[in-house]
Amino acid sequence: MASSRHVICTLYDHRYLGRGLCMIDSARANGFTGDIHVLCLNEDARVAMKVLALPGVHTLMLADLERHIPELLVAKANRGLLEYYFTCMAALHTYLMDTLPEADCTMYVDADIWFFENPELVFDAIGDAPAAITPHNFTPTIAPKLSRFGAYNAGWSAFRRTPEGKKLLAWWLARSLEWCYTSIDGYRYANQGYLTRFQEIAPGTRALSSKGFNVGPWNVGGYAIAERDGKIILNGDQLVFFHFHGLKLHYGVFYFDAHRTYRAPMPRLIRNRVYRPYVQALVANEKRASAALAVSQIPMAAYTILPHSETRHGFTRAGIAAWVRQAKSLTVEKVRRLQDILAGRPILVWKRHIW
Repeated sequence: MASSRHVICTLYDHRYLGRGLCMIDSARANGFTGDIHVLCLNEDARVAMKVLALPGVHTLMLADLERHIPELLVAKANRGLLEYYFTCMAALHTYLMDTLPEADCTMYVDADIWFFENPELVFDAIGDAPAAITPHNFTPTIAPKLSRFGAYNAGWSAFRRTPEGKKLLAWWLARSLEWCYTSIDGYRYANQGYLTRFQEIAPGTRALSSKGFNVGPWNVGGYAIAERDGKIILNGDQLVFFHFHGLKLHYGVFYFDAHRTYRAPMPRLIRNRVYRPYVQALVANEKRASAALAVSQIPMAAYTILPHSETRHGFTRAGIAAWVRQAKSLTVEKVRRLQDILAGRPILVWKRHIW
């Protein structure tokens, strides 16, 4: 049963507005009636959300967060834009816990997550735990390489209003303010590596075991996938929410997934029953986003990865090496796109049709 004590929160700028709308719509369509709070990362996102005026959706600006947690301004000056956005995740939980005394549990979800079932199922799984996290569950083929990024995915997290939960959240916020960079430093990586210590700091932290929570291209390849009574089943667990990490539009008509990057297959069941309906919703919500953004007089930007750092190497050995790495990466990506097209994997959007 839905509870006003359960809160969903997320953050995005205008680039991810369409995806954020998809996430909100999916939560509502599956029966979630609680409040949803959006941290608008720039003015254009705020104006668009005001125009949309979604029932039960509350917005706040970075300035609101920074006034509440002034230490954010110090962090903002010493890291890149994406790194600062990562820093704000723990701060968003903290702000809501501090300003919403009625909220018992705050659940953060990345904007590119889509619910296939009621989010209350996830709150039920959290139960009385002070905090909850979801394991990456990397497939064996990629685990040796990707385990250094952390055992748990920071695109989803939850905290409850308990002494242990508040202690852990304060610890995560302090660590994120202190160091949050997209580089590997021991167990640390952005704000994500810290999740590996959650159960040490707060032993009651629950790592959700259902394979249907936070499914993404990094783990779906390791699951047995089936359909039962119209539901997608992964290793016996019902799909509740999928993380569409790495989904990008290229050539104006193809939405490419990131499965090949993670050495994951693309079963027709996942393509047609998971990705295809999401792309259909995304196309519709990008149109809504474009119309709302027109009020702020900014065109809808392409969905590109935000810069990790503002540092420029210039014409130096390091700069040349960085250029070579980037050129190699772009070449590999283009080859993968061609492989995907030949295999019929991308979702094709042509006029009003989605294949």
